[in-house]
Parts: sequence; structure tokens; C-alpha cells
Amino acid sequence: MVDIGGINDWDTAGLERLSSSLTSRIGTLIDLGDQLDRLELIDGWVGEASEVARRAFDAIVDHLTDSAAQVGAIKRMTDDTEDSVVALKSALADVSSLAFENDFAVCNDNTLWDRWAFERPPNQTDAEAADRQRMKVELLERIGEIVRRGTEIEESAAAIMTAAARNLISDNGSTDVREAAGIGDDQGATRAPQPPAQGHPAENNQWWNSLTDDQRDYVREERPHWIGDLDGIPAADRSTANLARLDLDRSSIDGQVNEAQARFDQTGSAMDEKRLQLALGKRSSLDAVEHLLFQTGTDGNFVLGADGQRIPFPDRQLLAFDASPERTLATAVVATGDIDSADHVSVHTPGFTSTVDGGLENLVQDSDRIRRLSQWQLDHYSPDVAGQTVASVAYMGYEAPQNVGVLSDDMAQTGGGKLASFLDGIDASRSDDPHLTAVGHSYGSLTTGFALQDGTGVDDAVFMGSPGVGTDNLGALQITGDAYTLASGGDGVAALAAFDGDPREITGVHDLSTRAADVVMPDGTDVALMSTDRFTGPVVEQMGSHSDYYKLNTTSQFNQAAVIAGIPDVAVAR
Repeated sequence: MVDIGGINDWDTAGLERLSSSLTSRIGTLIDLGDQLDRLELIDGWVGEASEVARRAFDAIVDHLTDSAAQVGAIKRMTDDTEDSVVALKSALADVSSLAFENDFAVCNDNTLWDRWAFERPPNQTDAEAADRQRMKVELLERIGEIVRRGTEIEESAAAIMTAAARNLISDNGSTDVREAAGIGDDQGATRAPQPPAQGHPAENNQWWNSLTDDQRDYVREERPHWIGDLDGIPAADRSTANLARLDLDRSSIDGQVNEAQARFDQTGSAMDEKRLQLALGKRSSLDAVEHLLFQTGTDGNFVLGADGQRIPFPDRQLLAFDASPERTLATAVVATGDIDSADHVSVHTPGFTSTVDGGLENLVQDSDRIRRLSQWQLDHYSPDVAGQTVASVAYMGYEAPQNVGVLSDDMAQTGGGKLASFLDGIDASRSDDPHLTAVGHSYGSLTTGFALQDGTGVDDAVFMGSPGVGTDNLGALQITGDAYTLASGGDGVAALAAFDGDPREITGVHDLSTRAADVVMPDGTDVALMSTDRFTGPVVEQMGSHSDYYKLNTTSQFNQAAVIAGIPDVAVAR
């Protein structure tokens, strides 16, 4: 096992010199091979002496090709190792800089020096202290992954050197020295290592950052399934990987449909009919995802590029899609805007009865409208930050309850764990710190509440029509900013407060208005926003307002946008 001190001492200049020497050695072997190719035994020379000469000649050629394969392997290993060490040392420098910015230092024995180990920084709040502790954990995870990667580099190089020393590098029977060197080169290549098993987002990101450019290209092209659903990987790379796998996803889903259809045709049972409907739902979910991610023409067909491939929308990213056989419902995560660079990022989590095939398109549209409104508010109310950008995420990355499961918090706790990792992954995947807002609606607010209790790097949270957030303590949510609620007058779900009480009653939570309010809208006119509250009509109509929080031109929509834009002073309080 290597350590940080050892990695700091690794000499890339020495590897470069060795590579140059090996290049010269391969050139010498190739020259000798070319000279032997020009030699010919005397025509007509027969007998025992000539056979001995021919065998000696063949032995020399065989020795040259064996040597060329071995040197070719070591040369490739040296070059790959040099590239890997350069990438790893660069990644270590970035981690060291991050540590320094937060009053830590990376030590040679894989530990962290903490400037404030024995006292608290002046004027530090509890939220800031929790965020600093989270940073400490992240730094230690990153250090651990760098050490793991360094050990892999060392072990990989040692394995190839050992194989060469034991004559295990084969020329595959080649009689051409130049060809043998190329064959050895292939055997000396160090492929990209797999990501850490069950790694946390910071570890996953550090693995990615520690790879060489060639290794990342290899993963994108040959192993996209490694990163498609891996939290901590940049959104653009995840999306590229997931889009590339959609044909395989369709093949898998078609197999599930065919199997379910065959069983139902055989048994006719209600249970097998339900299995068939679930499989068909996965197919419909994939259809919905593809129509959200790829451009279509006026005829409804996908637009194809010059290469014959479907053309994706430039401002949308597929951050996850899972319709595997062991999953009851398909899950998906779709982003609009650039998650990797936006100054403000919001993640919207829906609740009861939400499905990819039935609701993802609406959630993407709703969250994107709020994103655009946030962008407008920034330009209109905060000209000093003009140019800042906003991105949004429609998160259906967990299976929401479809029936009586809504009466329990079990699915929210399970989903909250997945959402926490995703939120943490956005933070870990970026070198800067975006303003991150978690928005949860209905049962999704409970899922969001459980996620935030894991510590996620989220700054602000918005809970809409919430039956509870899994705690009655604001500090348990571990956010660095503020929490806000939106609950319309006719929302019976919010009134239930079934899971640890009404979040509006939690000390420190800001209750925002859902009633009509005079504000300036994007068209520049002063208008009264529609209210999501309903005070007239039958009870059923009043309950309908539980679904109105994303409606256009509502105070609810305006207030969400203000929080997401980081300008809550613009929001309308209740």
C-alpha cells in the first residue's frame, strides 16, 4: 500500500527517461530484424550443416521477436504509468488546494491536519460547523481514493514487469520484430480501473479525476455502465453514457415484456397480468425518456443526424435511467440546463403515484419553467449578478408509493438514501460550489427531508404540500441556508402533518405565500399572480389544490423561483 508521501515522491521524469531508453531499444531490435530479413542462406546449400544454420537463424529471429514483445510491453506500461502518475499527482494537488481553502492540510501519512481541531473558528454557526465536518469527511474519502488508485498503479506496473521477467509476454508466434513489438504493446497496456465498490460520491469523483484522458475515453466508449448511475461523476459524462445505453435498455425491457406476456398467456392469472402491465409500463417509460431527450420532427419521428443517430436536445441531460428486471417501476433523472456549470441548481422530487411514464414529462416541463423564471428574476432583480445561470433536475430516481405505501415512511427513507447520494454527487462532481436547492412535493417532501438528514451539500430546501419532512428539528436537515414551505389553503395533504408534524411549525422554517400577490412578472407588467388557494366550491375541488404548486403564474411558482435563484427577499411571505 502506497501513501500520500510516496505519491508525492514519485518521479515522472525518471519514467520519461526510461520510456526514451526503451524507445531506443525497440528501434535497435527492429533494425536488427530488418537486417536479418535481408540475409539469405546460400542457395543450394543442403545437408546437416545447412539445417543447423537455418535453426540458428530461426532461433535468433525468435529471440528478437520475444525481446521485442517484452520491451514493447514494458514501454507501453512505462508510458501508461507515467500518464497515470501525472493524472494522480494533479488530482492530489487539487485535493490539497481544496483542503487548504478550508483550513486543512493533506499529510503524507494519509491523514488531515485540521487548523481548528481544538477550537471552533470565531463566529462559526452550527450549520457552518456541520458543513465543515462534512468537508472533512469528503477530503478523507478523496485521500483514501487517491491512495487506492496509487496502489493500483503500482500493482499494475509490477504485474507487467513480473510477466516480462518470467517470459510470459508472448509474441503470438510472430516472425516480424516490428509486429512483435506492437503485440507486446497491447499486453503492456493498463486499462482504466473499475470505480470503487459502493463508493461515496466524493470517492467516485476522485476516481474519475484520477484517470488519464485515454482511460476516461475508454470508460465512455467501452464501459458506459460504470458511470451512467454513478453519483459524483460530471453530469455531461453520465448523460453521454446513459444515452449510449438506451438501445440495450430497450432490449432488456422487450425481454421482460415477452417473458411476462408468455407467462400471462399460459396462466391467465391476475398476478401475471399485473407483471405484464408493469413490464409494459417500463417500455412506456423508456418511450417517454427518449422523447424528452431526443429531438422529433413535425411527423413525430426522431430527427437523425448525418451519422444516422438521433439528435439529443442540447440543454437536457439523462442522469439516470433504470428499468432492470429487479425493479418494479422504471426510475429516471432528467436535467435541463448545464448541471456542471450552473450557478444555481434545483432538484425537484415528486411524491405519491408519480411514475416515469405518467409524470416525468410534466415534471421536466414544470421544473424547467421555474428554472427560466429563476433566470429572469436574477436578471430583473439582481443586475449585479447578471449572467448567472440556473439548471434544474426532475428527480424520479426512486420508486414513489402507488397505493397504501403512502401511509408509511418506508419508501421515503429508502428513496431518501438514493436522493441524498444524488444531491451529494452534484456537489462532489464540481470544483466550485453551486447554490443547490432541494424541492420536494407531497410525499416527495418527506423523501427530501430524509435525504437532507444524511448531509448533502444542499443550501436551501422548499417543501410543498408537505405531510411532514421526517423531523421536527430544522438542524437535523443539515442545510447551510434556509428551509421554506408552501401550503395552499385547500391542501388536505399538507393539513394532515402525518410524518413528524407540520413543517410550517418547525422553528426557523419560512412559510411562503400561495395566495395572490402583486409582483412584477417576466413580461415587465405588474400583475396579480394567481393563487393556489381555493376557498370556494366543494371539498373535492379544494383538495385539488394539492397539485397546483407548479401551475403557471402562481405565487407558488414565483416563490420557488426566487429561492432557487438565491434571492429569497423577492419571495412573498405568507
